[in-house]
Amino acid sequence: MQRLIIAALAAAAAVPAAAQPYPQPYPPAPPPAASLPPEIADGRTIDQLGNMVGALTRALLELPVGEVEAAIENRPVTSADRRKTVRSVTGTDERELGEQIEESKVAVKQGGAAVARSLPVIRDALNRAGDEIARATANVPQPGYPRR
Repeated sequence: MQRLIIAALAAAAAVPAAAQPYPQPYPPAPPPAASLPPEIADGRTIDQLGNMVGALTRALLELPVGEVEAAIENRPVTSADRRKTVRSVTGTDERELGEQIEESKVAVKQGGAAVARSLPVIRDALNRAGDEIARATANVPQPGYPRR
């Protein structure tokens, strides 16, 4: 009888332990924070690109176009045609052009920061879409599957 009482007490003590949930493995580590490559995120690179655009634009403004214009109009080239450049035809002001390039640099930097902030959301959405596609295609018959 004593053994029966001891066994009953041991069983009663073991029931709460058995009711405990099975310990889960450690949760997966969150993915690393998404970031832009340093070449894009670095403001110096954007400044360098802006300077290159400015130099190329100034070079294009000096491009002679008078002779091309005379050829299109099917007339002989004059000395005035030889002096015509993109700058003289368009009336572009170099100071105004420099200001526009500087404004563009700021906009590109702000756009890069916005992209960096939205990368985690985009990554999560693409992962969910991939999971949904995998679930949707799980029951699609495979071409190599034997027919009955």
